[in-house]
Order: sequence, then C-alpha cells, then structure tokens
Amino acid sequence: MRLIAPALATIVLSTQVSAQEFPSPQPTEAHKVLAAEEGTWDSTVKMYLQGPASPPTEFKGLEVCKMINGGLHSQSTFTCKMGDADFEGHGLFGYDPRKEEYTGLWVDNFTSAPTRMTGAYDEEQKTLTMFSTVYDENSGLEMKQKQVTTFVDEDTRTFVIYVVVEAGDNEQEFKIMEMTSKKRKE
Repeated sequence: MRLIAPALATIVLSTQVSAQEFPSPQPTEAHKVLAAEEGTWDSTVKMYLQGPASPPTEFKGLEVCKMINGGLHSQSTFTCKMGDADFEGHGLFGYDPRKEEYTGLWVDNFTSAPTRMTGAYDEEQKTLTMFSTVYDENSGLEMKQKQVTTFVDEDTRTFVIYVVVEAGDNEQEFKIMEMTSKKRKE
C-alpha cells in the first residue's frame, strides 16, 4: 500500500488539466454511417420461426434512433408486438478508432444476457455487417450471429440476421430474421 499511494499521487499530479484541456473527440466519416440511422423508422419484421424454408411470421415494429454524445454514438430503441408478447430492445452503437471497427451493445426483454457485437462498413455495398455471439437461454448454447444492415436509400434500409453454424472448416448461414424499415418524414 505504501508504494501504491506515491504512484497514484504522481499520476494524479502529472495528469491535472484545466477544463480547456479535456479531450473533445469529434465525429469522423465513420460516424456518418451511424448518423444515417437517426430518426423514426416503421418496420416490417419477418421471423423464420420454423426455419428459412418455411413461410415467415410477420410483425410490425417501430425503431427510434438518435445520435448522442456529440454525434459519437447512436442510441436505438425498438418495440414490436410479437403475437401476445411485447418486444422491447435497446442498442448503443459506436465506432472504435483504435480497432477501426464498429461496436455495439444490444439488450432486450427476451433475454437477460447483453449481446456485444463488432463489425465493418462496406462503402461500395452500403452495408454494415456486425458479428456477435448470443446466448440461447432455452438451450444453454451460444450461437454466432451475423447481422447485415443495407442502406437502400436515405429513407429505406434492410436488416437481416443469420445464425452462423460452424462444422469443421465450413460455415453455413441460416436466415432467422429480416426487417425492412422506412424512415418517417418529420
């Protein structure tokens, strides 16, 4: 403890700064991808509950996205009536300049485990592809997911979730959900 106190004092004294010297990160070109999602979106959700070869079950949803922290992060709230259940999810997304990748955290009322994700934006394809590992509370298994957002135009985007199944050196993707969203004119 005697050695820790002087070390902490040295760090505190050497890092004292005035209010004018605090870091002030600014949004970059990478943040424009997140800013494109700002607004209120009406969504049609198709869930492939019986597998991708079966007809999907459709739901209507609403997503509100806003930029926070001076345009550095996107905050999302999505609600949807799924049969007798009310779904509510919240996301916080950003860009990590150190790793040069997009990051996100998703929580919802259908699972108690938060989902962390990372990914990249493809300017040519206008797609943001994120990867995550999700925990299925019913089976106790973890599953890899791939989530692809395609920016069709300023007012339209699609979002598709795939479960990624690995078998040896092979990976196979199974679509479990797709969503088409239209931005409201405000």
